[in-house]
Amino acid sequence: MLDDGIVTALQRHWEDGFNGYDVDVVMGAVAQDVVFSSPFVPRLTGDPRKVTIEGYAPFREYIADSMRRVPDIRYSVDAAYVSTQTVIFVYSCHFSDGQVRTGADSIRVDDEGKIVEWRCHYTFEPKALDSLIED
Repeated sequence: MLDDGIVTALQRHWEDGFNGYDVDVVMGAVAQDVVFSSPFVPRLTGDPRKVTIEGYAPFREYIADSMRRVPDIRYSVDAAYVSTQTVIFVYSCHFSDGQVRTGADSIRVDDEGKIVEWRCHYTFEPKALDSLIED
């Protein structure tokens, strides 16, 4: 199982970084060779088939772009599930218009506790997800 300290640190980077709109805090736990996958990646790449980003710099750009696109969003981690190399954060996104969306991010870390793989998952609501992706 992952060490409690690593899981707590990852949660802090995730929650404090996103809620504080602080890219440096989010990226503090990320390895140089990170692989990130999300249905929202095409917003940055412009290619609907490209849903994965590889490398620290492109991922940092993605996080910064996301923070610019969605101001005043608040995240709350509702649960954490831990395995040997991964943690899954189940969370709620609270939008300024009152909408709440849920998701789960699977995060795999290396031996130093740095994030090497991050995959985003969202509630299966095809039409709702399509409208978010196209924004």
